[in-house]
Amino acid sequence: MISKEAFEEKYKNMPSKRRKVLEAMVGGQTDEAIKDEVLNVYDKSSVRKHIEQIYKDFGIKANRSNCRWELVEIVYTHKPELVADKVLKKYELPSSPARANQKIYIDRPPIEARCYQEIVKPGALIRIKAPKRMGKTLLIHKIIAHGEKQNYEKIYLNMNQLPFTNLDIFLNSFCLQVGKKLKLPNQLQTYWDDSLFTSVDNCTTYFEEYLLDSLESPLVLCLDDLDRVFKHQEIAEGFLPLLRSWHESGKFEDSWKKLRLVVAHATEIYIDLDINKSPFNVGLPIELLEFSDQQVNEFAQGYGLTLSVDSVTKLMAMVGGHPDLLSQGFDYLKNNQPAEKTLDTLLALAPTEAGIYGSHLYLLLTSIQEHPQLLDAVKQLVSTPKPVRLDATITRKLESIGLVQRHGNDCSLISNLYRQYFSDRILGNRE
Repeated sequence: MISKEAFEEKYKNMPSKRRKVLEAMVGGQTDEAIKDEVLNVYDKSSVRKHIEQIYKDFGIKANRSNCRWELVEIVYTHKPELVADKVLKKYELPSSPARANQKIYIDRPPIEARCYQEIVKPGALIRIKAPKRMGKTLLIHKIIAHGEKQNYEKIYLNMNQLPFTNLDIFLNSFCLQVGKKLKLPNQLQTYWDDSLFTSVDNCTTYFEEYLLDSLESPLVLCLDDLDRVFKHQEIAEGFLPLLRSWHESGKFEDSWKKLRLVVAHATEIYIDLDINKSPFNVGLPIELLEFSDQQVNEFAQGYGLTLSVDSVTKLMAMVGGHPDLLSQGFDYLKNNQPAEKTLDTLLALAPTEAGIYGSHLYLLLTSIQEHPQLLDAVKQLVSTPKPVRLDATITRKLESIGLVQRHGNDCSLISNLYRQYFSDRILGNRE
């Protein structure tokens, strides 16, 4: 198998589109979804060409039955966070310590209590918003666990699992996925009538008259990565008002009172949507913020680390209270004892591609460089320590990928990690 150093080198220097195809493959997306969502092309041959080159990059002989298994094993060995749970299950790979560590959950009072109170209300809708890797999915599973204590049915559905071909196919697949997870037989032929009704009407009928009617207890339906819908206007304009209408119906109609919705997204919706049809101004809004000093200490203890106040201060001065960046740091310290001594080395290399955040930083850089407006915005941000007034849409995009924090209508880079790295890479300034 390829060494960790060789893997990191190949991964870091891989063309952006090829890297996205690799991440989509191990993330559980189908070739069809990669064609539509990642490459945005009409022909699957483009997908095959990227995959063949990926095999070549990692020394895997193509045209063998276990090619994908070999690729998944390589990525899981060197970068386990990229591999989806369903892919692990498919290829029968065991969970690793790194994967287990990602499941350490730190309470953010009073958020959990508010969610638990809300989910037991008929027709509930909880909206969780936070940048990527801030703990949205972990909170979703805490809410699911609370629902299980009430004997509720549960469904977790990542929107990456659905096809975004058109609204009809999307809603058809959505109904099938929910029914499958409830272990109910496919009854679309009975309830779906394209000759008289729209797919939105049919989807509502399927849920109300079949799926929900089949249940004796409430259903907690969790939709993760709802952002995937935003970039497809036809689907967004049909699906998002549908969620709003189901929530509103849950206030009065017995069948819809059973449905408890939880949705998670990293950014604001950026398509025009009637305010009276949007699901983003009703229900309970939850925004996940960075960890406090006390929560960071608790997080470190979850890794079996006992760090001094000075060490915690130094680490937070570099990465703030960002859960995923802290998780990577604690995992490194745990495996390179003594932690206090290792921390200095970690921090010295942190804002460089030689450090533990190297791949993360490089991916952010390539993503930003692909969009001139984002690149110009980051140049402004690293040019001054003061908050900067950017275009509102640009601010939202940078916020969604976890790069900035708001100060009223202004914003600044969220941590010294990003300021030092982008100052060097974009402006050529070494701090």
